[in-house]
Amino acid sequence: MFKKYESTGLTAIQRLIFALILVIVVVLVGTVGFIILEERSFVDALYLTLATISTLGMKSAEQSDPTLAGRIWIMCLIVVGITSAMIAVSTIVGMVVEGQVRSILGRRKLSNKIASLSNHIIICGYGRMGRLLAEHLKLRQVPAVVVDLETRHTAQAEQDGFLYVLGDATDETVLRDAGIERARGLVAVLASDAENVFTTLITRDLNHKIFITARAEKLESEKRLLRAGANKVICPSIIGAKRLANILTRPGVVDFIDFAAEGFDLEAEQYRIPPDSKLVGQSLRQAHLPRQTGLLVVALEHKSGATVFNPDPDIVLQADDNMIVIGRLGSMAQLEQQFSQT
Repeated sequence: MFKKYESTGLTAIQRLIFALILVIVVVLVGTVGFIILEERSFVDALYLTLATISTLGMKSAEQSDPTLAGRIWIMCLIVVGITSAMIAVSTIVGMVVEGQVRSILGRRKLSNKIASLSNHIIICGYGRMGRLLAEHLKLRQVPAVVVDLETRHTAQAEQDGFLYVLGDATDETVLRDAGIERARGLVAVLASDAENVFTTLITRDLNHKIFITARAEKLESEKRLLRAGANKVICPSIIGAKRLANILTRPGVVDFIDFAAEGFDLEAEQYRIPPDSKLVGQSLRQAHLPRQTGLLVVALEHKSGATVFNPDPDIVLQADDNMIVIGRLGSMAQLEQQFSQT
């Protein structure tokens, strides 16, 4: 009976409401029955009904010396009342157990999804900046895992469709749960610079190759974050001031860069040359990138860290060089297809 009841397609709240309404209806019907059959007052009838259903006041019901019809009514009320009470209790217990089971299974499913990730970005802190960052990564189809200590932030991350780990980003175990060993990058945008510094230190210790970007609220924190192991440090106040200055003095350049960065019809990207690429050992002139792919190489960053802007056509490309390129949408895919060894 209970299996049928639970398989009706009702939600847990609907089942609970149904069970409570059933109990109320049984109490009201039982009270009306005692009023009619035993000619009792409403209070007495209600008392006898509750005593009968709960079986806690059966002696009081028996001492009331009911008639034959009253006794039959009591027996029917016991069966129906106990059944409805059992349904109500089982529904409440089921909701509690179901919630706990769903929570456990949900956390396990979430952990399994994170464990299957690699080459992802870990966002430490899901405040205003962390959330905006996650949305931009989502638009670029870059997998991300959010780490935050506050449940309201992780709940928001889940609602936004992101994987998350509830915990302190300065805890080594929490970072391991987020897949720090397999991640390609970590962004520290926690509430304080001290937390960002400590998170950077632990991250660099756990993964020497990961690319770490951190936010610095104070200018003096930038050097600390770099010493802690951050590859790049962003100070929002400085970036905001520079952007405002560029908008005021070079609005056309800013519009072009924004247009390219958003990738509507033009895209600006970086391409790390893999060791097995056909580009390795060729010069830019030999590669004919503008003709082959429609891409222009505006800068070349060597493995040593030196960057050459508007590189000479005779410069030879090496493995792990980073090319900064600009071209039409789809040109990057054409580049990988054209110069891949496979």
